[in-house]
Amino acid sequence: MSLVRSLIFGLMAAAAAVPAAAQTAPAASTTTMLHLSETAERNAPNDRLRVQLAAEYADRDATKVQAEINRRMGAALKQIKATPDIAVETEGYSVYEERSDKAPPQWHGSQTISLTAKDFAQLLSLVGGLQQDGLVVKGMAPELSREARRAVEDSLTDEALGRLRQRAAHIAATLGTKVAGMREVRIGNAASPPVPLRAMAMARAMPAPVAEPGEAKVSVTVSADIALTPQP
Repeated sequence: MSLVRSLIFGLMAAAAAVPAAAQTAPAASTTTMLHLSETAERNAPNDRLRVQLAAEYADRDATKVQAEINRRMGAALKQIKATPDIAVETEGYSVYEERSDKAPPQWHGSQTISLTAKDFAQLLSLVGGLQQDGLVVKGMAPELSREARRAVEDSLTDEALGRLRQRAAHIAATLGTKVAGMREVRIGNAASPPVPLRAMAMARAMPAPVAEPGEAKVSVTVSADIALTPQP
């Protein structure tokens, strides 16, 4: 009988505990989630120049075309490497045959090269010399360097975050609540479209090209989920 009594008393105790557990269930959350987004943007002066040039030649002899392209490009690279602080990158190389009913077949060759520098005057002077040596300017565009862009983005991030906090505090006060914290903060940099290389005239006997730095637009967007709770 003692075992049966123990079981009965155990069941009674469990039944009595049910209402107490129900009374201690957590109340519904009073937190309001607010999603905000702020963008800060600024125009920054371009601090480097990119110029694309090409060595081009045409002749009925394909071997002669390739030899002349190689000669011009070799001479250009020698002159470029003698100039300090110029980043150089050789690009496409192509040789193709052009046929026509009115003229004998002819081979065309071309190789492009890209130069980048922060000293506009020095680079433009170099480009003028390369033009006199037979290279043609295919395009030119000012750019914002990665280092300069990152510095501006850091400043804009601080600005956007400050605006986000101010706006959140204003909305919270209007609703009679307070900011309890931020969650899921997201920071994104709006990608600026690349500046197209402006096509240049291809005449050889011409003065060095000119260029103005201009400005690049830099933009940073900050968004966050903000928890609002009732004022005490």
